[in-house]
Amino acid sequence: MARPVEQGDWNLAFLFPDEVVEARGRTGLVILPLAPVEWHGPHLAMGCDGLLAHAFARRLAAELKSPYFPPLYVGTERERRPEVLRSLGFSGTEFIEGMDFPANPVKSAYVKEEVFSLAVRGTLEALFQRMGFRAVVIVNGHGAENQKAVLDRLCAEYNSGGKRRLMWVYPGFPKSLIAGSIGHAAAEETSMLSAMWPECVDLSRLPASGPLRNIEHAVVDGDTFDGSPTTDFTVHESQDPRRHTSSDTGERFVEEAAKETIAEIRRQLFP
Repeated sequence: MARPVEQGDWNLAFLFPDEVVEARGRTGLVILPLAPVEWHGPHLAMGCDGLLAHAFARRLAAELKSPYFPPLYVGTERERRPEVLRSLGFSGTEFIEGMDFPANPVKSAYVKEEVFSLAVRGTLEALFQRMGFRAVVIVNGHGAENQKAVLDRLCAEYNSGGKRRLMWVYPGFPKSLIAGSIGHAAAEETSMLSAMWPECVDLSRLPASGPLRNIEHAVVDGDTFDGSPTTDFTVHESQDPRRHTSSDTGERFVEEAAKETIAEIRRQLFP
């Protein structure tokens, strides 16, 4: 049976020491996928963000011939702002962290911001100081503002010596898609997970008909996050995953994003 690396899967956990040394000497780069286990509607596996980060890290690693660290399923969130809650269809006075809406039957595995920061910092120290890698690309599957702020601070710190050695990217989202807010478990994200991990998408778990109310399913499109909800606080028809999920579209997003990201990695870390 062929080993994962022989099939283009550069997961560091499956490499022998001499293969790590060879890869480290060639580029000095290691890729770190991370995201929390989080509610993504009833139709997507709860590891959606981490699965997207994992698959995208694998795609980058194969192109760059560099290993990726086993995915870290860790992430943080904060309470929703009143204006966002009202856009979703809540009153605006509720205390709701991330996507953990009251109707969800199970909550997400968020950790406090300081725990997330320590977990990522500790992993970076292991990769840089202990394992001897010279550059790290974090593939961040979770878009919470406080999570992005932690990663931004770490990048500023690790790059403060004048040489860039740390950056973070989103998994599979081309620039054309992230001009505004990215929806949560709506058609775009569902299409990408369908392309990368089809066994983790089951549209039959959504209601067969009728509108998808934000507060009932915690499926939210980007326009709603941007403050332009429908009048009845339901998913915009164009982003309804039941009607507009396409693995071909998801594959196109991933390939477009991979080309953009690889070019950016080479520009920033290997000028």
